Amino acid sequence: MRMLVFPYGHDCEPIIRHADLLKPCYEIAALVSPGGWGLAGKDVRLGNTGTALVVHEFVEEVTEEFDSLFIPTFEVIDEEVEGRLTNEIVKLIPRLSHIICSARLCDVNKSKLKTLCLQTGSSCDFLDLSAQKEEEMCGLSASIEKDPPLKLLDVPVVIVAGWWEKTDKFEISLSLRERFLQEGYCLSQIGSRNGCEMFGFHSFPEFMFRKNIDAVDKIIYFNRWIGQLVREEQPDLVLITIPGAIQNFSEQFTKGFGILHYQVFQAVLPDALVMCTFYMPDAMKALAEMSQSCKYRFDASVDVFHMSNLFVDINGSEESKHIITNSIYREAVDRALAQRYADSPIPIFNSLNEEECNRMFDVLIEKLTPKDTRAVF
Repeated sequence: MRMLVFPYGHDCEPIIRHADLLKPCYEIAALVSPGGWGLAGKDVRLGNTGTALVVHEFVEEVTEEFDSLFIPTFEVIDEEVEGRLTNEIVKLIPRLSHIICSARLCDVNKSKLKTLCLQTGSSCDFLDLSAQKEEEMCGLSASIEKDPPLKLLDVPVVIVAGWWEKTDKFEISLSLRERFLQEGYCLSQIGSRNGCEMFGFHSFPEFMFRKNIDAVDKIIYFNRWIGQLVREEQPDLVLITIPGAIQNFSEQFTKGFGILHYQVFQAVLPDALVMCTFYMPDAMKALAEMSQSCKYRFDASVDVFHMSNLFVDINGSEESKHIITNSIYREAVDRALAQRYADSPIPIFNSLNEEECNRMFDVLIEKLTPKDTRAVF
């Protein structure tokens, strides 16, 4: 599939930067970002291929050939914006043979796309969690009733978690995947977004978000589900990235209170924990306290931090009633880490920097290496 990506936004950047990890059947041909999103006209490199694409503002500007459309996850400001974007997609459908939608569209817009695709003979796959198949639940209910204890895994587990959303969790998980695969490891991986199957690994299971499943049962379900993957795929290690935030940001911004993280940590005890945080110019004590909190809440201390280039606008967030973030240059993150975090007992990296990510990978390998034989895993 030669895919046009629309609407291309910041949330889609990890997919583009790691495009070489996509399955061979997917090829990104063109990018279109709506006016006002601040990306039109920029050159974007596709993974390590050396190929660069110019981000278009209008579909009419696209000169590259494409036969498919990928609708990535994007932040919906309101229904009107989603409606306008959907109408732009509708205009494209007669030119398409296939649509892959990772965004969580409202039912009305989903129905609109499905109806037109049916009329034109195009296929349309919705990858949002609500559309996942029931197969992931097969056999799990029966195993809980007959054998409730948790099953221990016989392979190492690495968990990537985030203090909050938009702290580069998905990006870090793809970077680590690339390095583990380059070193020849067989990997079972669970991603924090839907549509991870395009990269050859698993999206986070839908049953963990169902309101009609008991919280305790979810822990057992997840434990059994991971165990099933390990039996089927026979990996050298398991890499899990958890969606959402590990804890509430404040009394006003709760984001689920970290309950999903608690359930995952109860189901699977990690051998290594990567924590992604906002940019904080001088907060070594706060990061150490976070690691201690993880130790007491989850029995898993933080092994390595990644610091993103986003910081929270506290005043703006309180005014708007939702978290507002601003960005700084990544070079400023590098300077802060070198000047103020060099003595941190827990390594802190800007892992979007390739050299820093390699260092993070080395720390994880060291953590996962038996200290007596020095044989990896």
